[in-house]
Amino acid sequence: MSNENFICMKCGHTETKTGKIGNNGYDKVKKVDKLMSFGTGLFISCCAKCGDVYSLTIENPDRL
Repeated sequence: MSNENFICMKCGHTETKTGKIGNNGYDKVKKVDKLMSFGTGLFISCCAKCGDVYSLTIENPDRL
């Protein structure tokens, strides 16, 4: 999740922010065909000025 040399394609801003979805069992990313799964979090990186999302990263891909 490196933001070195980031330039927003939408507004040209150079600062980023990263948030996370998946702090409890209801909002985690889970494998589609697996009924019982612990799942994993999802990091979302965006432009700090306009909020345009440029990266979605699975926290623990091996949990899918």
